Amino acid sequence: MALFLGQVSCQKPAGRSAGEVRQATSRSPVGQTPTDSLPIPGQGGPADTSQVRSGLADSLSLAAITLSDSLRADSLRTDSLARQSDLTATVEYTAEDSTIMEVDDKQVHLYGNAEVKYGTINLKANYIRLNWVTNELFAQGTLDTTTKKMVGEPVFQDGAESYTTKEIRYNFKTKKAFIRGVITQQGEGNIRGNTVKKDDQNNLYIQGSIYTTCNLTHPHFFINAPRIKLVDNKQVVSGPFNIVIADVPLPVGLPFGFFPLPKKKEIGTSGIIFPQYGEEPNGRGFFLRDGGYYFAISEYFNATVTGQIYSTGSWGLGASSIYTKRYRYSGNVALRFNKNRSGDEIDRLRNLPGRDDFSVQWSHTPVPRGNSTFSANVNVNSNSYNQFNALETSRYISNIASSSVQYNRTFGQYARAGASLRVNQNFGDVNPETGRRNNGKTDVGTDFNFGINQIAPFALNGGRGRWYESFRLGLDFSGNYNVSNSISAIDTTYSRLGFIITNEIDTSRLGRETVVPFTLGNLPAMLDDAQFTGRYSLPISLPNFKLMRYLNFTPSLSLQGEVFTQRYNYTYLGDNRIRVDTINQVSTEYSYSFGAGLNTRFYGTFFVKGKRLEAIRHTVIPSVSFSYTPDFSGDNFGFYQTIQINEVGDTRSLSRLRGLGVTTNGGRSSGIVSYSLNNSFEMKLRSKNDTAAAQFEKVMLLDNLGFTGSYNMLADSLNLSNIAVNANARIGRNLNMNFNMNFDPYTYVLDTRSPTNTAGIRINEFAVTRGQGLARLQNLNFALGTSFSPKQGEKKRTDQPPGATTATEEQLEFIDRNPDLYVDFNIPWNISLNYNFGLSRVGLQEASLVQTVSMTGDLSLTPNWKISLSSGFDFVALAPSITTVTLYRDLHCWDMNFSWTPYAGSSFRASNYSFTIKAKSSILQDLKLTRRRSFVDRAGF
Repeated sequence: MALFLGQVSCQKPAGRSAGEVRQATSRSPVGQTPTDSLPIPGQGGPADTSQVRSGLADSLSLAAITLSDSLRADSLRTDSLARQSDLTATVEYTAEDSTIMEVDDKQVHLYGNAEVKYGTINLKANYIRLNWVTNELFAQGTLDTTTKKMVGEPVFQDGAESYTTKEIRYNFKTKKAFIRGVITQQGEGNIRGNTVKKDDQNNLYIQGSIYTTCNLTHPHFFINAPRIKLVDNKQVVSGPFNIVIADVPLPVGLPFGFFPLPKKKEIGTSGIIFPQYGEEPNGRGFFLRDGGYYFAISEYFNATVTGQIYSTGSWGLGASSIYTKRYRYSGNVALRFNKNRSGDEIDRLRNLPGRDDFSVQWSHTPVPRGNSTFSANVNVNSNSYNQFNALETSRYISNIASSSVQYNRTFGQYARAGASLRVNQNFGDVNPETGRRNNGKTDVGTDFNFGINQIAPFALNGGRGRWYESFRLGLDFSGNYNVSNSISAIDTTYSRLGFIITNEIDTSRLGRETVVPFTLGNLPAMLDDAQFTGRYSLPISLPNFKLMRYLNFTPSLSLQGEVFTQRYNYTYLGDNRIRVDTINQVSTEYSYSFGAGLNTRFYGTFFVKGKRLEAIRHTVIPSVSFSYTPDFSGDNFGFYQTIQINEVGDTRSLSRLRGLGVTTNGGRSSGIVSYSLNNSFEMKLRSKNDTAAAQFEKVMLLDNLGFTGSYNMLADSLNLSNIAVNANARIGRNLNMNFNMNFDPYTYVLDTRSPTNTAGIRINEFAVTRGQGLARLQNLNFALGTSFSPKQGEKKRTDQPPGATTATEEQLEFIDRNPDLYVDFNIPWNISLNYNFGLSRVGLQEASLVQTVSMTGDLSLTPNWKISLSSGFDFVALAPSITTVTLYRDLHCWDMNFSWTPYAGSSFRASNYSFTIKAKSSILQDLKLTRRRSFVDRAGF
């Protein structure tokens, strides 16, 4: 036997005998004698050193002689390992403390931070024994006599997999291992076991095992299973098991368990999605909901298929997918269909039919690059889908949905084009008797545009600063085609037109709007009412000038027009009757105008002698503009037709392109003078701190107070427009104020010809002449809003370094897509308050009021507890608005969420609550407890 002290690095080449092992380095630690006690291999006791104690004074020489004799003797006799070995790679080993080679037994003992490398296998431990005869290695830790704990326990690594153990025996030839006391990380979870057997297929058979996703030494929870099999780092399969939470074993167990291990580059692993179960009282009955299968197709694409079934016969199917291509685009799509049957006995007696509900959601977000972009934001639902199937509060209370798909492209530096498809939905009002939404409106339209960016034709080469070089010219053309299930009303009454229409009119559309179901059967009627509109304009920028140094003079010139696919021809038949003929012909209507604008800015300062207040400055920005549009009502333009309308001989100009009764100026000329007056107020304060860098500071009192209006000099009546007043201010740091009013200067009188017209008729008399004040208030809106949160310095957490996070890349992407679902515990508290007051009145009608106050806030009770509240009050209805209280708890490896809606807003919405406690790990996403009562519990479906 040979004894070496110090750090030794040796290797055993494949196919060579142990006698050919070469010493790479050898040194003795200072102050350490060769007789230091060494653990017995496999036992940890002192080694037998009687062979060297007799020559203690010359132990190093004896060791050298022993090595020399051993090598000489080994070179003379036949090497038993000279035949081809089963090892396929070089075995390298090192040790910091000491190495003992037993040449006769062909064993090597490594002490102190020992390490063995063989191919992809790496083993580290305080003690390692190699046996060249059996091709085995054995490793274990050593006992620290000071702390009475084992140190340097084996860490076995095979490729990317790592195992922390108490003791391991591994065979190079069979690739099998026996392990005692293993801890291995597998994906988001880790497995701990008493004894483990490893076969040559990298399968682990673990006895006395637990499986958990908690990374603490003493986990908060674990799955306790007598036996677990880890199948080639792909999945974990267990026999009978039960769950232990906070060291308390739950009495309910399962016969087997299956836990897939997600691959690093995939979004999860394919597997079964377990359904939720429960009951909807007075609704669809007992249910199994949202169960199905998840397909982890690749790191760029996945798919989920789910279904639901109810005891009353209702059922549903859904499919969704998330896709992404790095640096190009990302998106998600979800399709859902529900076949609903009422579970209410009264509904069955009334033979109330069921409802087919569907939902289509698609979001596609490109990464800007190149000269084209494609984006989509689609949210199309049946009218009653949100009402009877949505579980989220935001979707349940929503009564509108908008969708759009857009494509835009640029051509070179100047040209651009785009197209889009859009769908706008209004789900209608709830029927008080049935509780269902009726008369939902759906508009489907397509838009396209083409344009040339403005260019400076007199300065294509950069220009030299001449005034005319700032002249710029461009082109814009856009069009749209709309199809709607809201068939517009036709008003052909004599009282409005002054003549009788002889054409046959659909009586269902006379005087009222008709809403038909959006079905293929009603498509012809919707297409007949569809409208195509095309618009074009030439944006022109003219040079502006300075007048008398302080006045900005800006001339303007505009040309715009519209394109129509039909035109009308009118024929007077006598006896106050007119026939309207429709001609399918592409026609255009255009107009042009000239104008100029003048604006300036001046200031007024009021000096005040106060403790801090120095002065108040008033800024005034007046502006006035004039625009002239020629008369296009003449027959020579072809836009209007002058025709006799009665036997008296009265004539009227009727639009050939826009139809009857359009509320335009009839193509007549106009000369409009527009005015505006904007004001702002700010004060100058002396700094509180004399050592401040700035001696004074400015504080805004009123950001803007403005008045706007216009006057048409060429109109024959009602020349003055409504007068608008608006104001906004930021009071202090957190209070925002917005205010706007609209006044009508003219008088309204009763409409004796139409009793249903409660607004009356606007006549050409000022309200002040009838004793109705300077002007009639038409609408008023006032809003106050504020929010409170800690200062920036108070938001930092001290238990975590800045920027530290344990979230995966997939989790961060999910937070970016769904910020409302993320709970930020780093903000101690936050409160937002909003007050809204609105008044609206048209003519002589009674004013309608809106007055509400709303509040949202959250409070982090502790670093792991947060409570949030959202509520409000409607002062007109004298009732609270929808109110939600949510409680969050971060349980390290678990999440708890309790949400309660005590008041949902109306008698057709049920108060609801949901309670969920679940493991954070996506692998154990089905390990959760959920209790929920939804909005639809009081509905017929």
